[in-house]
Amino acid sequence: MTTNTIGVTGLPNVRLPARLASLTELTKIGSGRAGTDGFSQELLTEAEMLLRRSGERMRMSASHTVVALAGGTGSGKSTLFNALSGANFSPAGVTRPTTKHSHACVWGMEGAGPLLDWLGVQRRHRYARASALDEGESSLTGLLLLDLPDHDSVVSGSAALVDRLVKMVDMLVWVLDPLKYADASVHRRYLVPLAGHAAVTSVVLNKVDTLSPDQGADCESDLRRLLDAEGLTETQVLVTSAVTGAGLGDLRRVLAGSVAARRAVTDRIEADVDVLLERFAVYAGDPVPGWQPPEPAVAAQAITVTGAEPPPVAARPPWERAEDEEHAGNGNGHLAHPDGSPDADADADAATVAEWQPWQTTAAPTRPSSTARPPWEDATRDGDGTGQPAEDPAVYIPAGPAGALTAAFAKAAGVSAVAETLNGVRERNAAGYIGWPPGRLVARLRGQPPARKVLAGDPADVTQAQRSDIDNAVTVFASEVGGSLPEPWTRTVLAVARSRADEAQAALGAAVAQGLPRRDKVTGWWRLIALAQWLLMTLMLAGLVWIVLILAFGGSHAVHKPPSLINDVSLAPWLGVMVVALLLLGWLISSWCQNMVVLAADRERQLATRAILARVSVVASDLVLVPVGRELADYERFRTQLAAARDSATLARG
Repeated sequence: MTTNTIGVTGLPNVRLPARLASLTELTKIGSGRAGTDGFSQELLTEAEMLLRRSGERMRMSASHTVVALAGGTGSGKSTLFNALSGANFSPAGVTRPTTKHSHACVWGMEGAGPLLDWLGVQRRHRYARASALDEGESSLTGLLLLDLPDHDSVVSGSAALVDRLVKMVDMLVWVLDPLKYADASVHRRYLVPLAGHAAVTSVVLNKVDTLSPDQGADCESDLRRLLDAEGLTETQVLVTSAVTGAGLGDLRRVLAGSVAARRAVTDRIEADVDVLLERFAVYAGDPVPGWQPPEPAVAAQAITVTGAEPPPVAARPPWERAEDEEHAGNGNGHLAHPDGSPDADADADAATVAEWQPWQTTAAPTRPSSTARPPWEDATRDGDGTGQPAEDPAVYIPAGPAGALTAAFAKAAGVSAVAETLNGVRERNAAGYIGWPPGRLVARLRGQPPARKVLAGDPADVTQAQRSDIDNAVTVFASEVGGSLPEPWTRTVLAVARSRADEAQAALGAAVAQGLPRRDKVTGWWRLIALAQWLLMTLMLAGLVWIVLILAFGGSHAVHKPPSLINDVSLAPWLGVMVVALLLLGWLISSWCQNMVVLAADRERQLATRAILARVSVVASDLVLVPVGRELADYERFRTQLAAARDSATLARG
């Protein structure tokens, strides 16, 4: 299988651009979390400088390899520079050896001008090998050799110039004096930081003509020992003498090999990237506990097509842009929900969360995507029109902690207490319609208020979300999902989890209030039952009046009168039976209807509880889960980019 890699114009087809892209993402992620307890500002600054420097160097001539001779006063590097150049280009001091300026000798000057300008070499200190002196030196074509100022020079600014150029050159040859090769300041400041740059670093023990052969061998052996102890085991050690020419052939072969391979540019940048990646690695730990990464999607590979139009400048990585400063600093923003309050869409959520209860530890239901959102929010992940759906940050939240947080929010909002109150309110409200009037009359005579007046209070007032409970729930949640992450992620997860905690109390109260049914809701059959009850009451009263009339006009006064409806005593017992039957029937109807109301109230309580829980889950998602999900997504993206940069390096070297 052929692997497509992004090529760099004029350089070998390497994976360096992908590594620089990963380093850019690492720097961008870290920049938002810098501080005393966050990412090292020094590390972020060095990463930004490397990205800028790499972009600038990769836009320069790729046909030239910049090699710098560096060393201290009296190390003989200027004499060595002249010996390699074949002319006395760089003046060597006599009474007090010192190099004040950078000198450059170029084998093949064409195209080297911008590179020399970038390095800051003055025009009067530039030399070209383009004459008969170059015969036999074709293997060095493309070499740009620098003689750097002495790093320990008393001349002001020399050390700063050396520090700058040491980071900019493609290959570094450090020239040491036999008398000062073990100088601790040189090793600590320059050589030890180059432990990961073996491919682009060589150490030259110069001026061996001042030593006997045994002394030279001892110095070389001791220098090798020092370098090995400092982690520079792969760094090449050469022994030379600019005066006698000893070892110059070996040094020329090293330089020619580097020029021929044309890898010094990328090797140097790769080594610098490796050093920074190891420092970034301390901020990456294990995956988020309980979270399983999704199955990797099949991604299209980028292929460099000759003759294809370049991408827009704003869409290109910083090392490919012509003007870094004009396009730097555009971070990825996140579209936030306009407010934390529940909306009317939550009513539709009840059907999808019918089986979920707040005491469960599984993930709480989340709000489905709204069809009312503007098209630019639903278009793509990055708004680039590629058709890729936006990723839900909540997928980075483990199911257990998410469900526990929603359950804690429901408990803090008093959902259970409100649900229990709903039953009593519904029953008392119904009693005003379906209750048997005599029973209500008796209750009123006992001093009990009318049933409907009980509804003066709102069930939502039974309890109010407690801020302390909310804070505790958020803290426990943040500890579960981010407690095992390395710093600063543990701190940032807790910070984003608490970022909108001030809104939670009001949002939970609104969720409860909006999830409750109407207080004045009256079911239609209640009115029919009330009409039937009053009809029975009317018939019962009519029967009682009838009995009274019979007793008043019947008996001895009606002996000689023909029987009628108001004096026929034989009707009284039947009327009494009718009154008792009506009284019993009204009580039975009231009892039966009360049972029906209890069942209906239970169903209504369940629906209201589900609606409230759906809204509570929306509050938990908007205020905590989504912000924390974004933070965990950045953490996983940080780990992914770090792993990708390392894997690219392994593949490139393999």
